[in-house]
Amino acid sequence: MGSFAIFNNGGYMIINLVAMLLLFLSCFYTEKGSRIKLGIWLLFLAMVTDFAAGWVEAETAIMYAQGSHYYTYMLYIELSLFLVEMLLLSVAASVILLNKIPSLMMIGGIAGFAIVCIVYFLFISQNGDAVFQMRYIFPMVGFIYLAAGFWSKLSQRYASGYVFAAIISSLAATFLLLRLIRLPWTTDDAHIWYFPAVTDIMFALSIIVMRINFLNSKLDEADKEIEKNNQRLQNIVKSSPFPIIISKLSDDKIIMANNNAIKLFGILPQEVERYRLKDFFVDIENRRLLTERLERERQVQDFEILVKTPTGDTPFWLLASANIIDYNNDVALYAAFQDITGRKNRELLLKNQAIRDPLTSLYNRRYFEEEVFNRILCAKTAHEDYSVLMIDADHFKRVNDTYGHKVGDKVLIELASTAEKALRENDIVARYGGEEFIIYLEKVNADKAKVVAERLRESMAAIVVYSDEGEEVRFTVSIGVSSSEVSDNVDTLIKTADEALYRAKQTGRNRVEIFRPSDLQHLDDLGAAERKLESQNHHPIFDKEDNQEISLLDGIPSNQIQENDVKIEENKGNIVLPGVDTDDLR
Repeated sequence: MGSFAIFNNGGYMIINLVAMLLLFLSCFYTEKGSRIKLGIWLLFLAMVTDFAAGWVEAETAIMYAQGSHYYTYMLYIELSLFLVEMLLLSVAASVILLNKIPSLMMIGGIAGFAIVCIVYFLFISQNGDAVFQMRYIFPMVGFIYLAAGFWSKLSQRYASGYVFAAIISSLAATFLLLRLIRLPWTTDDAHIWYFPAVTDIMFALSIIVMRINFLNSKLDEADKEIEKNNQRLQNIVKSSPFPIIISKLSDDKIIMANNNAIKLFGILPQEVERYRLKDFFVDIENRRLLTERLERERQVQDFEILVKTPTGDTPFWLLASANIIDYNNDVALYAAFQDITGRKNRELLLKNQAIRDPLTSLYNRRYFEEEVFNRILCAKTAHEDYSVLMIDADHFKRVNDTYGHKVGDKVLIELASTAEKALRENDIVARYGGEEFIIYLEKVNADKAKVVAERLRESMAAIVVYSDEGEEVRFTVSIGVSSSEVSDNVDTLIKTADEALYRAKQTGRNRVEIFRPSDLQHLDDLGAAERKLESQNHHPIFDKEDNQEISLLDGIPSNQIQENDVKIEENKGNIVLPGVDTDDLR
């Protein structure tokens, strides 16, 4: 195609070799796994063959000048290389134009015909003009066919690379045609040595542009696919029976919400994009935990969140399932919700039933003992004081007997309400049983606890409850106090507070008594005396060794039995022992 003068100058040859190297490297840049890549590599091989044919042409000229007998054979090799170049360009054009390789029969037929022509004009007729013409006809035909292949891609959206290559191929074919008709400026080999290098460089640039076009087309296809997926996702979200929200993961801004979600969160459809998902969370910590789980696992199932609407003050519970998705080339959060407020209310009700007294709504005995156990552990670690108050209503049975149990329940409710209002939020008030209440005071020693107890006693003494007949019912309470000075054991604290309450009852009621550490010895002595008394009063009926039949009245004179005869009286459905005040049993 070019001038064999490049092989007579080292600089010319280096420039052409560098141009061919650029073409070689550009071939690696073409898209993989496609027919066009095969066509590009065939184009590169054709240009290598053209370079080799040029070298053979230069060697042929040298041998001709020297009068060598091998001149004719070198000319045969030269024409054969130009024939190979034509075949490579033709196959490349067929791959680009028709996206398939021509049949071997067609390639073989063309090659066979061309070889016959070469042999005939070179060895038989020895027609120099015909040989000269074949030197340019073979590559020219190949470039014409290659240009047709590239021009066929003109209808594609991104076709600038193909157009560039088609123009280069057309110019190469035109240049060869001009050399064939022997225009004066095309026959001077010393001035056209650069043409093969320029052709290689232009083809390399066109291949790079083709690659850019290919990437742009793939990007368009990806955008179309994303649009289809987004449309499909929108249809799924809109038709879903569950509330669904899609929001950006970066700034939490809501991208899309279906009608069920709009109704659930109480927002207007046209204002969806104004909100962020975190705007609906009541607890920011709850939102942070959800985000952390998503970062670790990329999806979360059945995560409970407490939310509120922008216009409402009443929070409600949702069960959220969320995962991270790609939406419009952005990372988004896909979240589906289920309203579980009813279930949470039932759970809360069951929990309250398990830990609270149904009449007064105070904590029950079991909760008090478990919670105070934990509180004492924390107080010991922090070296803090604490106290326990045991409260009991005085002569409560008389209230029940005189005014009925309904009024008695009112008294208990008022006692509970007064205690809760008078104490701090961190203090614990519980109904211990019957008319007994127990209180845990945090960071309070025994002396301060007595001040609190006196204030409670006075407040409760001022309570007035009315019977069904409108009668005023007043009452007092007795209070026992124990503290961390006595023990760090829950059971011991309750027992000692109860002992102090017993002393308050014994010393006149409507008063407060403190159990001091010095009272522990008395409590131990009392316990030992009770155990000894139980041992002395042990009845032989419980002994396995004595099987003699006995009577519980053995050893008691008959006249004493008659004097202490038990009389059963009917008094409002109660069994009363004569001579005994049942209220004094407390």
